[in-house]
Amino acid sequence: MEKIGELFQKDVSRKIEEVIKVDQADEETVKNEIEEYIVTDSIKDHYRRVLEEYNSGKTDPSEGIGVWISGFFGSGKSSFAKILGYILSAKKVMGESAAELFAERAQDGTIKDLLEIINSTIPTHAVIFDVSMDRGVRTANERITEVMYKALLRELGYSEDFDLAALEMDLEEEGVLGEFVELYEKTYTKRPWKEAKKLAGRAISEASRILHEMDSVTYPHADSWSNSLGVKGRADITPNLLAERSFELMARRKKDQALIFVIDEVGQYISRSIEKMLDLQAVVQAFGKEGKNRVKAKKAVAPAWIIVTSQEKLGEVVSSLDSKKIEMARLKDRFPIMIDLAPTDIADITAKRVLQKTPAAEELLSDLFDSVEGRLNTNCKLEGTSMKSTVTKQDFINFYPYLPHYIDLSIDIMSGIRLQPGAQRHIGGSNRTIIKQAQQMLVSEKVNLAEQPLGRLVTMDTIYDLVEGNLTTERRKDIADIEKDFSDNPFCLKVAKAICLLEFPKKLPRTPKNIAAVLCEDIYGESMQPQVE
Repeated sequence: MEKIGELFQKDVSRKIEEVIKVDQADEETVKNEIEEYIVTDSIKDHYRRVLEEYNSGKTDPSEGIGVWISGFFGSGKSSFAKILGYILSAKKVMGESAAELFAERAQDGTIKDLLEIINSTIPTHAVIFDVSMDRGVRTANERITEVMYKALLRELGYSEDFDLAALEMDLEEEGVLGEFVELYEKTYTKRPWKEAKKLAGRAISEASRILHEMDSVTYPHADSWSNSLGVKGRADITPNLLAERSFELMARRKKDQALIFVIDEVGQYISRSIEKMLDLQAVVQAFGKEGKNRVKAKKAVAPAWIIVTSQEKLGEVVSSLDSKKIEMARLKDRFPIMIDLAPTDIADITAKRVLQKTPAAEELLSDLFDSVEGRLNTNCKLEGTSMKSTVTKQDFINFYPYLPHYIDLSIDIMSGIRLQPGAQRHIGGSNRTIIKQAQQMLVSEKVNLAEQPLGRLVTMDTIYDLVEGNLTTERRKDIADIEKDFSDNPFCLKVAKAICLLEFPKKLPRTPKNIAAVLCEDIYGESMQPQVE
């Protein structure tokens, strides 16, 4: 082996989705997400806890039915939530049960047993969507109650227009919905009702005419029903009504099945809005109470759960609102399961998903480390920080061509970029996730470390090259000016890039020794400190 790219167990150029979309339902994509999912020990603990609580709901229901999943961008919270929805509902992907695929991936007896029990005794239907991207969100001011209701209506085959949905429910209850649809499609032959009702304005007037033909006594004119709605419509939804109606509609169209909502990016959606936070609190409270009462009365198989994700912990979101109306203690009761995906998981996942080596490569790197251990740890050790920077043999094997502490530094850098003045709290741009950054470090045209000879290392200036799109225009201009002014000394540009990124990790001083350490580009090389100074 002569090149870095020859070390890895998996093809480093394979497609790796930078962002897992919870509402991406393509079965091949979902199957690949599950098969690529790295189930660390702490992630197994989280899944066990949720599965145990969910399983107990059928015999010992409680009002605490919320799960709050938080984590740094790229920590895997969307993956965690999406897979949880898929395995609880035992969705089929490419002809196989998602629950069975995950159990095989997790290799955990408790998880396997719990999933088998849940899937056989609590048949579950999952409504999964991203609240920041959902097509049901017409304006940024819509309450979570309304967004959830639209998602439920869509999932169960009702119109997303509240008035048309109410009409379908009434006709269904009267046993004449089939007759209505048949007459509609005989009268309006261009498109079936299930498509026509998506255009609410036209569908309301057309439905009004069909109602007149079906019951001219109640609807004496073709526009009687549509006129009765008024300009703004009549139907509305409240948290309590949503909870009641969710159970009722499930009983109609998904009989004997439990319901769960998996809602991605709730933290972003309610960010800094007291009204939206109060609405979320009311929704979770309403579902908790309604579910507990129905299960005890044997009118439901299990409570309905609400699983949400956020970049911030629940307490952090509440603190940013600074309102006495939000009672943290009450919210904690509604969200008894709070899962914070730790940065350590990101490092483990990156090592296993992108940087995992072949057995022969591990042996080669082991010998390589033995020959350079002293030099490497002298040149790359950081000072004035609690961050561990001494490299062990196993960490060198797992993370090469990264040094292990570079993963933590990358996490701190991306967190800092998100909080920089003028930046959005929820950043866009490329290489936002550490997993994607690691892959691009190997294959992107900017760096292409996979083609470099063994011994080369990731350096802070190469990390800059991959994340610069997330920096403010001012910072990028500063670096561009330095590149222009010191065109005859490329090393000045490397130092400037390192200084720029090292501003973000608060626990690492930007001393000459530390700057030199993060610019060490070869395990055989000498210290860069004289050049930095």
